Amino acid sequence: MPFAQSETPEHVRATLGAILRRHREVRERSLADVATPAGISVAYLSEVERGRKDVSTERLLHLARALEVTVADLYLELAQELGARQPLADLEGWEVSPRAQLRRTSEVLDAEALRTLARFSTFLAMAEGPRRRPIGFLR
Repeated sequence: MPFAQSETPEHVRATLGAILRRHREVRERSLADVATPAGISVAYLSEVERGRKDVSTERLLHLARALEVTVADLYLELAQELGARQPLADLEGWEVSPRAQLRRTSEVLDAEALRTLARFSTFLAMAEGPRRRPIGFLR
């Protein structure tokens, strides 16, 4: 599967940095106002915001707390800006019927992905073994 242009480390870093800067600026806070409670240097935060430095998960958690935002919200914004598609469950008109859901989902997959899914489903069915019918009151 070919990667999109947005899936380069440089672009992801730059996008996350821009998101962090936007949150900081919306709150009208300086680099020092955010860096100090996050336990990082002003210079490092500046580099992160410009997409020049990676940020560890631990430091991202501290930055999120300093910015009064959740890491989940930051990741959601990152996904949206990198072009994540809308989940199928959120689409308008999503059918309730499992068969209709399967039909609609399979329309999105290419032939090789469908074959892989079929093989895996067969494997799972065989790994479970034959289904035994419950007897008497044990239904």
